[in-house]
Amino acid sequence: MMINFLRAGSPFSILAILFLLQISSLSLAHHGWGGYNSDIDKNFVIAELRLGNAHDQLVATDDEGKAWDLVLATPARNRRLGFDENTLAVGDEINLLGRLHPSKSEIKVHCIYVAGETVYTYYDFDGTTSLSKHSDRDQC
Repeated sequence: MMINFLRAGSPFSILAILFLLQISSLSLAHHGWGGYNSDIDKNFVIAELRLGNAHDQLVATDDEGKAWDLVLATPARNRRLGFDENTLAVGDEINLLGRLHPSKSEIKVHCIYVAGETVYTYYDFDGTTSLSKHSDRDQC
């Protein structure tokens, strides 16, 4: 019976394959810190806020005018900790600590500072900071 259920071309086998492909694409879409391979401490100007799922993001330019995608934690976690659309604005000058992606202009952000004051810290689901797990510092 099971052989007939999953025989090639049956509607059930096609649905099973589509389901497995969807699951695998979701796991690939969610990335951790492992691929980000070097630290960065740099100044930027915010060009765009992209606050929403799957992660909040900022687009910012550096001193040479290069655009960078700055990846933050999930929206629910950020809102719970007080980071929202009122925290930063387009045109704000920021300094950040983060980890560089090896092949694209993307940084996973540990900390964001405005005028020397911490306005953002990336907290993991367990309440620890990303900085404490991926550097020799505990806090921003």
